[in-house]
Amino acid sequence: MPRFFFDIHDGHEIRDDVGHDFPDLMAVRAETQRALGGLVAAKPLDANAIQVRVDVRDDSGKRVVTASLLAVIEDAP
Repeated sequence: MPRFFFDIHDGHEIRDDVGHDFPDLMAVRAETQRALGGLVAAKPLDANAIQVRVDVRDDSGKRVVTASLLAVIEDAP
């Protein structure tokens, strides 16, 4: 089963040197989506804007998926 590495960019860069095994890119995409949600949920509640990006690399180091999310939270007038 191929190994994929999930690098996180959320104001800090965290390089995944361990990786995870997934059967195909569809499974990688699903995990990337879950990871983005988890990263946003873990941010402090006082943030007005949250921006995160996940870059996924394969065994050769080639980026195969990039996903980003921007959440802007504003008070209603």
